[in-house]
Order: sequence, then C-alpha cells, then structure tokens
Amino acid sequence: MITLKKIGPTITIIVFLIAIACNSNLIGPDGPKGELPRELTQNEKRLIEADRAFSYEIFRKTVAWDDEENVFISPLSISMALAMTVNGAKGETFDQMRETLKMQGMDLDQINDAFKSLIDLLVNVDPKVKLKIANSIWHEENFTVKPDFLERVQSNYGASIHELDFLDPASVNTINHWVKENTEGLIEKIIDEIGEEMVMNLINALYFKGDWLRQFDKEDTRPADFHLENGQTVTVDMMYQSDRFATYFSDEVEMIELPYGDSLFTMTILLPADRNMAIDRFVDEKVTAQNLGNWRSNLYVSSRDVMIHMPKFELEYEIEYNDILKAMGMVLPFDEWNADFSGIADVSPQNLFISEVKHKTFIRVDEEGTEAAAVTSVGVGVTSMPPAIFVDRPFVFIIYERESGTNLFMGKVKNPII
Repeated sequence: MITLKKIGPTITIIVFLIAIACNSNLIGPDGPKGELPRELTQNEKRLIEADRAFSYEIFRKTVAWDDEENVFISPLSISMALAMTVNGAKGETFDQMRETLKMQGMDLDQINDAFKSLIDLLVNVDPKVKLKIANSIWHEENFTVKPDFLERVQSNYGASIHELDFLDPASVNTINHWVKENTEGLIEKIIDEIGEEMVMNLINALYFKGDWLRQFDKEDTRPADFHLENGQTVTVDMMYQSDRFATYFSDEVEMIELPYGDSLFTMTILLPADRNMAIDRFVDEKVTAQNLGNWRSNLYVSSRDVMIHMPKFELEYEIEYNDILKAMGMVLPFDEWNADFSGIADVSPQNLFISEVKHKTFIRVDEEGTEAAAVTSVGVGVTSMPPAIFVDRPFVFIIYERESGTNLFMGKVKNPII
C-alpha cells in the first residue's frame, strides 16, 4: 500500500544510507567533501560491498514484482534485520541467507563485527544529520531462547530484548509503540496481529533526518507540470535551485547528487537519458552496482551553476518480502519443516522457520531536506505439532522386509500388560 500526497513522481531515489561507501570525495565550491572520520575496516568494506550488491538486486526485484507506481525501500534495514536472524541459522539455511545477502566468504563473526562497527560509524559520521538505528527482539514469554543467540544480537546490533505474552492483544500495541518511538512517529505500526505460529519478531528501525547542504528557497517553489508515463500531466509543487552540484550526463543517464549536512549523506537522483524509456525498464536494465560505480566515478562539479527542478513529495510504502527473498535464493529459511534455526532455540519435534518479512517506509522531501524512516520485521514461527498417533487402544503390528514386502511377523494386541 502506498500513499502519495500532492504528486505522483516516478523519479528514482537510490537509497542514501550506503552512499558513503561509493561516493568519491567531490570538490565543490565549499572545498573537499565526503571525508570519513576513520578508515573503513576490512570487514566493513566487505559488508558494504555485499550490501551494495544486495541493495540493487532487491530494489530491481521489488520494482519488477510490485506494480505500485512508487517504491521506496531501505536495503540496509532489510539486510540488518535478516543479519540478526542469520545468528540463529545453521547449515544450508545459514548458507542461503548469507548468499542472498551477498555475504559469501564472510563468517558469522565477521558479519556481526562489520555491522557493529558500521552502525557506530553511520550514526556518528555527520553531526548535522540525524541517523537513528534501533534493533529489538520480541519473543513469546514461554519460548526459551538460547542465551548465546541473545548475547550476539545484543552486543553486535544493540538489540533490546523483550518478553511478551503473544496471546495478549496488547502485545501488538507494545511492539508498534516501539516502532513509532524509534521512527520519530513517521511509522506508527509494523504489525496488525501476532499469528498463532509466531514465537519471535526481530525488528530493525531506521530514522533519517538531514537538511540539504544547500537548501531550496521556499519562495521559489511554485506549481508546475509533472509528466506521467501515460502522457498525462499532474500539477506538483516544484522546487528550484541553481548551484554547483555534482552531475553526470551520458546516453544512458542524467544524474545529480544533492548532499545533506557535511555531504557524507547524499541523495542521488537518476533519470533515463531516453525520455521515452519507462522507469521500470530503466531500473531493470540500468540501475546496477556496476553502472552506479561507473557513473559516480564520472561525477563532475563544473564552474557553472546547475539548475535543478525537483518536486516536493511525501510517500509511504509497505511490502511483504517472502516471495521476493525466495526468488533471490532464500528458500529454505521459509520452509516450515526443513529450515534450521536451531541456533535460536530447541523446539523439537516442532521446527522454527521465517513466517514473514515485512518492510515499511516513509519519506518526506521538501525545501529544507529529507526525513525518512524504515522498519523491517522478521517473524519467526514454529510449526504446529506434527500429526500424532496415540497407540492407546488395541492394535495390529507387522514386522516385514521392506524391499521384498515379505511379512515376517504379524500380530494383534488387545492388552499389552498380559
């Protein structure tokens, strides 16, 4: 479900939370920009490379799968919630999750260490930008979770641990209150109910608020036409600004970067160079990690100002990622009988599996800057008890050789204690 206020832009916004990993230091009118306070660790570099590959793939899959006009996701939120869940995965379940997240070659300790240090870097890298990353685990009060699993998600992801009576309807409000609080009220809820099979929810919440390095003047904003792909136009509140922005133009793309704060966080705007190319086709064919790397390496700040016309917009988006993640190779974790999350808890003869991955986002872009939030919830369910046969009445038994079908013994029992 998506709600759009005032306009229906098909402008493509690439998630800005990974921009520090792939944005070169640009020289603008105010001097060097984009300097990190420290060198990235080797594990961080590997994680960022993985997250970049994951982000473009899941973005393309989302656009292809969902027929909504507007899509806005946070790959970082999705990957972080799944990474917490990876801490309980074993065997092939672990391998499929790690490969889907593009983290092949990294063991669990390296993944956790990278997320721990990257979280600290992201939230502190730019004092002029507010970035809040919060994680939590909610489990049924009678569900015994392995202490080492809880310790890993607490120490590496700063996750708060909560026990709730999942049968109490008030538990839904308790979880949603945490979501609202950690997204500054932009997202009020992530769940409507707790399914009977659910024993755990792992939730990531992101909140971002950044003012443009160069803000738009509200007095310049005025109504203008926005051209839809069907040939129609809608009236939008169009913002205008002229300054020395980093741009790149080719026969594939028109690209501009709008920095926030001290310019470490940046919004990249991409338009197909061919005005007749549908935006979904552009995303599918052109918006790749390789292309973005090449395009960003060619960004150029000229001595002349660049004029940007950009609509104000506000939208919210919600999607369940089960089918998309399966299509990306994460099949076994959703298999209620064959998934292996024994690192979370022992529930034999039942089994733990991922029952749902829900994602919800909100963004507001205006003259001052951008406010955005994302929440990802990974619901872990337990299979219902397997079919049972109670041999508590007279019965027949047969002892036989399976290959030939030869019955060796056959019997009837009316009273087993005689």
